[in-house]
Amino acid sequence: MTKILVINPNTNPKNTAVIAKAIEPYKPDGVEVDTVSPDKGPVGLESYYHNYLASVNVHNRIVQAEKEGYDGVVIACYGDPGIEGAKELVDIPVVGITEASYALARMLSTKFLVVVSAATAVPRQIRYIKSLGIPDFQYDVRPIGLTVLGVMSDRMSAKDLIANNCEIALKETGSELIVMGCSGFSGLRADLEKQLNIPIIDPVVAGVQICYTLIQMGLAQSKVSTYKTPPVFDIK
Repeated sequence: MTKILVINPNTNPKNTAVIAKAIEPYKPDGVEVDTVSPDKGPVGLESYYHNYLASVNVHNRIVQAEKEGYDGVVIACYGDPGIEGAKELVDIPVVGITEASYALARMLSTKFLVVVSAATAVPRQIRYIKSLGIPDFQYDVRPIGLTVLGVMSDRMSAKDLIANNCEIALKETGSELIVMGCSGFSGLRADLEKQLNIPIIDPVVAGVQICYTLIQMGLAQSKVSTYKTPPVFDIK
């Protein structure tokens, strides 16, 4: 049986449960998908600082996953914290939900709208998008005005804020597709698609599906240069 480990980098159990529930309807037949979070780390990732704090524990869990026989790993936080180091550390495919979402969005639209939580997430996301080589004409990023913890404490309010903000932003930007830029938004796709009448990508589902496809194709990150396994040093 194919085994995929989905890691929520924050330590909020409610967020981890939301991720697991969102995956369930789309889980490929004959595939075991386990959703976990680190024992230690930030309860929410709201900054570069939080991302760096979370990355070490995520990396340790990914190394453990390979030893436990998992066939692939998904990092389930928008912005893909620690993704580069994670790909270096193991030979099994490692997929970030953000890179997976953008790969699909570019296939399905000329311009897509990324909806993030707080305004502080916008510059971080734009920087990541540019690092992936996505041209400026192909995306726009808008916040709904809630922190990640705020999203998790009241998901129905978050859904209403996403819908209201998207109705305005879609008209202003001419976007043809929405990418939900927070794992806390997972599971809201079906209702929002009906309300907004536009294709929407749930990043967690995208990450799992692309990871599964890589496993089926026998592919993983190249170890030739960029993601070559680093030498192991004692940490003092």
